[in-house]
Amino acid sequence: MAPSGKGTDESEIRSVRKLVKRAAAYHIAPKRRNTLLCAAVRTGQRNPSWYRTLLVGLTIGIGGCGTPQSPVATATIGLDRTSAPLGAPLEVRVRFDLAPDLIPLTEDYRVLLHVLNAEEELLWTEDHDPPLPTTQWRPGQTVEYSRRIRIPMYPYVGEALIAIGLYSSETGERLPLAGENIGQMSYRVGSFELRPQPESSFLIYEEGWHPAEFDGDGRNDWRWTTGRAVLSFRNPMSDSFLVLEMEARPDMFETPQRLAVSIGDRILHEQVLDMGGPFHVQQEIATEDLGNDEITRLEIRVDQTFSPASRGGAPGDTRELGLRVFYAYFEAR
Repeated sequence: MAPSGKGTDESEIRSVRKLVKRAAAYHIAPKRRNTLLCAAVRTGQRNPSWYRTLLVGLTIGIGGCGTPQSPVATATIGLDRTSAPLGAPLEVRVRFDLAPDLIPLTEDYRVLLHVLNAEEELLWTEDHDPPLPTTQWRPGQTVEYSRRIRIPMYPYVGEALIAIGLYSSETGERLPLAGENIGQMSYRVGSFELRPQPESSFLIYEEGWHPAEFDGDGRNDWRWTTGRAVLSFRNPMSDSFLVLEMEARPDMFETPQRLAVSIGDRILHEQVLDMGGPFHVQQEIATEDLGNDEITRLEIRVDQTFSPASRGGAPGDTRELGLRVFYAYFEAR
């Protein structure tokens, strides 16, 4: 039976668009989702022509229900490690070798980058816009870039699969790639082993830290330091490395801040903070630099701080702020 009015038509169209868009953007049980979307197309065949056209149009190329298309590219990745503990950083090198017969794209597609468990169920997502927008991709071109991800403290250890794809943020439509399609034009491109977090990687935020803050959607968090902030951890008595992701505010000072990271009287890293935006410090630490104590205390110092109240911020915000720290990680080699 046809819908009774224009309002109903538009409401149902919006509902189907939303459902299919969400299904295309998130990797949830690929084979099961493929079955559901194909069932939706078959259901559409029993409905009015506008409804069938909408369903088929939105599911074209998603998991075998639509018309086959030529791959737009071959996607590959490289990882800086084959095994990583929970909480660790992971460097992902993403590469798209574009098809020589690629028809230039008229929309900027997002890169689907999903981490799955051994049963191909979603663990977490790292979707992003490529540095070179897809409307600027050309036939035969190679698009290559690195992306640093932080492995969340997810309750899973074992084999982790990496799937990649390209999808429209407007419609959810996915583009075909060459490679192992594990469902809905999501392609397996690699794997690594997830290990439990070692005891020495547990960091304690001691003096010099303000409480954690979160952005509007809760996806990102950070802590501000004062002029001197201390992290402590159990000494692994072995060579190790430290990763910090931080942000300075050079606009708050007449001369740039100077950063020093140290353990006791040993300076591990020094830097002039004359840049805006987040930056990374990845520092190798020799066994002897950790000292002989059971617990190691690492200091993050800046030579200048500011107060938001004195720089045009909220009058009551008199906190002493040094650096904004998004991520801190320590791991024994």
